[in-house]
Order: sequence, then C-alpha cells, then structure tokens
Amino acid sequence: YSDCSSNMLPASVCICEILWNIALKGKATQSSTGYTGQAMFAVDGNSDTNYGHGTCTHTVLEKDPWWRVELPHTYSVDMVTITNRGDCCEERINGAQIRIGNNFSHTFEVATIGSLQSGATETYKFAPVKGRFVNIVIPGHQKYLTLCEVKVFEGENLNLALRGTATQSSLHSLAQKAVDGNRNFNLKNGFCTYTALESAPWWRVDLHHTYTIHYVALTNQGDCCSYCLNGAEIRIGDSLQNDGKDNPLCATVSSIPPGQTEYFVCTKFLKGRYMTAVLPRVGILSLCEMEVFGQ
Repeated sequence: YSDCSSNMLPASVCICEILWNIALKGKATQSSTGYTGQAMFAVDGNSDTNYGHGTCTHTVLEKDPWWRVELPHTYSVDMVTITNRGDCCEERINGAQIRIGNNFSHTFEVATIGSLQSGATETYKFAPVKGRFVNIVIPGHQKYLTLCEVKVFEGENLNLALRGTATQSSLHSLAQKAVDGNRNFNLKNGFCTYTALESAPWWRVDLHHTYTIHYVALTNQGDCCSYCLNGAEIRIGDSLQNDGKDNPLCATVSSIPPGQTEYFVCTKFLKGRYMTAVLPRVGILSLCEMEVFGQ
C-alpha cells in the first residue's frame, strides 16, 4: 500500500508508507478444525468470504476457540486486518480478541472485535506491540471461530514531530526539547521541557501539514514530579483557536510512571496539523519527548 498520490506536497516531503502482510510468511494453527476449515486458509492471501469456496478457517463448537499465526521473527506489530465470513453466521466473530506476544501462552490484548458485517474487512490499528505470535480468540462456551483472512502489518509510521516546530504557553525556548528525538527523562540535566506554574499550561507542535494521526508516544520525566502529567489532554486538529486547546480530544493521560514512555491511541483516527498537550488545571507542564505517528 502506498499513499503518495497527492500533488499537494512536493516530492521532497512526500511520505510513502509501504505495508507488507507479514502473516503470509507465518505458520497458522488453531484450537481445532471443523468442516475442513484449516488454519492456513486465513493466511493464504485469498480474502474470498464464501466458506464453500474453501478459503476460510473453522473450529469445532468448543470453549474459547482460538486461531494463531506464528510469524517468522519478532515484529513490532501495529495493525491487524480481519475479513469475516460472508455467506453465513457473521455474528459468530463478535467479541473476538486480538492478542500479540512473544510467547503463545502470554499475549497482550490489543483490540476486541465488537461486530463485523457479513463479508466485511476491518482494520484494527493500535500502538506497536512486539511479538511473534498473533492470536485471535473468542472467550466463552459453545463457540465457533471462523476467519476468512488475517493480515498482520509491522509499523512503518514516521515520527512526524521531528519535522515540527514546537512552542508552549511560557518559557518558549524550551519547547523544542520535546521533539529532539531524545527520550532521556532527566529534567535537571536539560532534556525535558517545562512551563511556569500557571493555569492550563500547554505545549504544541506544528507539523506544518495536515496528517492522519494514528497514535502518540509521550515520555514522562523520571527524576522528579512524574505526577505533574496526570490529567493532561492530547488534542489534535487544524485550529489554533484557544491555542489549539479546543481541537478534538485524542486521549487523556491518567498517569505515566517516572521515566516511562506510554502510547496513546486516539479513540478514532484524527486529522490535524497541530498536536497540543494541555494540563486543564493549575500546574507545571513538563514533557521529555512527544512523538506523533501517522501519515
């Protein structure tokens, strides 16, 4: 997949994102096989949704049925695409979990399938998770699991903030430290930004073009006062009204452990030129690194 068709950007700044379905090189297994629906049919490159054509998987009726693909290596996975059966029983996939990890028995849930229409293909985007095993499991008794195609993609998004220009509500000369590509969390040694103690302090990066934002990574200071980020809002949009604080909300920071980097996936993909972090109370806003990923 390539998205360089726009003529609005000069070639020097055109962003190309090439996505390879790494599941095609994987080895598929499942908890059981029923009705000749072999596990490999979900990674055969064929998205035909008619079960009778022999291109979809099928388990027996059982407790917690699962399907798994073992990738050739450990990858930083940030997107999975699932194609549902189209000729019958589309509701059976409701509630399925997508889980990723380096050990097939210890995986991290990255998404839950609420429902999929008959024959529909849905893409699930999330912050990158390193792992070799991608599992699809439906919790519960007396369940079938059928998949017509599963595609797995390794993150190739660029940190758009590195190209941006940063500013903040006070002590403006420090703002660029949060987009210097350095996750060092030592505030006292000059690696982080901070504002004055004020009401609703904010920090903002101008990406210079409008992008579709997939997720944001935020590194908290590690040598002092990590609680200062609690409650911070991440907002994305094209408006500078009210210093960008009125743009759509991507996510709210509950807390980040000292010196740690946390990923925040917007509840829906947001488009915007400006990414603003705002503390909606009296306080000091400090960021050690802000990374913005999208295309």
